[in-house]
Amino acid sequence: MSTNSKIINRVISETASKEEAKEVAGWFSSTIEGQQCLSDMLDRDAYLMDADVDSGKSFTPLQSDLLFRRIDKDIRIKRLRTVTRNVAAVLVPILFLLGLGYFIHSQTSFFQGTTYAELYIPKGEDARIFFQDGTEVFLNADTKIRYPEHFGFRHREVYLDGEAYFNVAPDRKRPFVVHAQNTSVEVLGTAFNVNAYSESETIQVVLDEGKTSFQVQQSKYPMSPGQQIEYNKTTGKTSLYNLSKPSNVSLWRKNVLYFYDTPLAEVIKTVERKYNVHFHVQSPEALNFSYTLTTKQLHLEDLLNELQKIAPVKFQYKGDNVFVSI
Repeated sequence: MSTNSKIINRVISETASKEEAKEVAGWFSSTIEGQQCLSDMLDRDAYLMDADVDSGKSFTPLQSDLLFRRIDKDIRIKRLRTVTRNVAAVLVPILFLLGLGYFIHSQTSFFQGTTYAELYIPKGEDARIFFQDGTEVFLNADTKIRYPEHFGFRHREVYLDGEAYFNVAPDRKRPFVVHAQNTSVEVLGTAFNVNAYSESETIQVVLDEGKTSFQVQQSKYPMSPGQQIEYNKTTGKTSLYNLSKPSNVSLWRKNVLYFYDTPLAEVIKTVERKYNVHFHVQSPEALNFSYTLTTKQLHLEDLLNELQKIAPVKFQYKGDNVFVSI
């Protein structure tokens, strides 16, 4: 017998301590030996009560009722704890996996096909957006960007036609890739400018911070801060330059126009996008001139007056049209 009969007798006579009573009740409810002992005791007491109800050697009705209530309560508590532990053992891992799955799903497109969104910034406007990973993007006028609603589990990829400045949130496990025509720029956490208008002859990437890799076809070109990559889409030539002030290239995001020895043809393209106007070159020889100018974005007429001070080229503004002549 696992539990001493003296302890059982003290419990029955209500002279036992709380610990002893708890031990006996647990033994009665959780062991085969205890349950058999309790059954024998009840059978014996039932016989004694039938033989001599006044003998005083059996449980009183009050004692029997109290003992049964205590045993029944301990059995129910023990069963509840067992069920709770079993349910927790099953539910906790499931809830953890569901929570992890929801987090991954909210941050990536791991559990579904990639759904893309597209944003176009018309001429005369610019914009600033944030992706779900915290990456900040400035979009210049006449720019289109295509991006997934949720980045992939391994990569963060966007598609650009136009000009954009990227402040990429660091994530060493998920490179950020900017695709532009048949080129790509891959970074981990970097600040850089990409000029890749489909109608332009060149694609230019200027790196302000961090490291990046410019790829065209099968060739990769690593870049360091302060460098500019220029890829000629017609000739296939790729050139690397060191810039003294690389941040000047992205001054457009601060509403500053920046030209440095820029041919008039490129100046015209930039101004057309910024002001949503059309230039008409009436004197082709005017395209031989280049311009160097840094200025806060002005009214169009004020800007044209500034350009006229740099070279002997005249600009006549009428409606949405600008006529260029010598």
